[in-house]
Amino acid sequence: MSTYIIGDLHGCYDEFSMLLHKIEFDGNRDELFLTGDLIGRGPKPLETLQLILKQKQVYPDKIHCVLGNHDLNFLAVALGYHSARKKDNLDSVLQAKNLDDILDFYFHTPLLHIDHLKKLAVSHAGVYPLWDLEEAQKHADVLADVFSSTIDRKIFLANMYADHPCAYSSELKPDDLNYWRFVVNVFTRMRLCDKKYNLDYGHSDISAKDAEKYKLYPWFKFNAPYLFRKTPFTLAFGHWAALNAECNVEQIIALDTGCVWGNKLTCYCLESKKRISVKSGVKIEFSSIKG
Repeated sequence: MSTYIIGDLHGCYDEFSMLLHKIEFDGNRDELFLTGDLIGRGPKPLETLQLILKQKQVYPDKIHCVLGNHDLNFLAVALGYHSARKKDNLDSVLQAKNLDDILDFYFHTPLLHIDHLKKLAVSHAGVYPLWDLEEAQKHADVLADVFSSTIDRKIFLANMYADHPCAYSSELKPDDLNYWRFVVNVFTRMRLCDKKYNLDYGHSDISAKDAEKYKLYPWFKFNAPYLFRKTPFTLAFGHWAALNAECNVEQIIALDTGCVWGNKLTCYCLESKKRISVKSGVKIEFSSIKG
């Protein structure tokens, strides 16, 4: 039995299929975690989602996903709160015959997945530097309730985009839109923050090294003392392709290697601690479900 975590798919169906083939994934024995941004900008978003939904139907307890910022963008577009951008390549999903099933899947996909037996946590962008995993789970659970509520998710998705609040405060209450927005920004947009743990929303296109001249630092440089103070978990995240899966912090695994930008799609095996990748541009059909 192996536990695999795969970085951001972005609709790269062929590479995803090839990677599943390469690791010989079998849901009868293996478990799969996906770091979010399942679709968005890549060539085959509908095929990617159909493969995930098919796998989840056969192995409901073995396939786990978290929400990414591009997944949330899709929801906002699908519900009519934002206009679709051509570059996001969402038309095939928006016109899918099983759109309702896809929406239901997304409404029940969490921001954070923690497996206590495996000592594994997965989120799209990471975990806020001042939260340990127990606190992070509480915040993620609040947003899970928001997305399961027809009214609350409409309120949130209609008002999702804003670069504030920048920092967590006890004054943020679980029934407050600003609280919802901050929690979602942490789990799906966070890259850099300052030494006072304020999230930075303005330098997404610079490297972690170049950010230092602005006195900004990768969130994971602050995180480990808080995140693992109770239990030695492994945290896997995607979102930040410019890192090329290098964060150099023990127990924190970066996995976005920019497949949609022409680089590669990467998988991490929890048990062997090995990385397996396929280059962007491969073509293979993962059409059969083992077992």
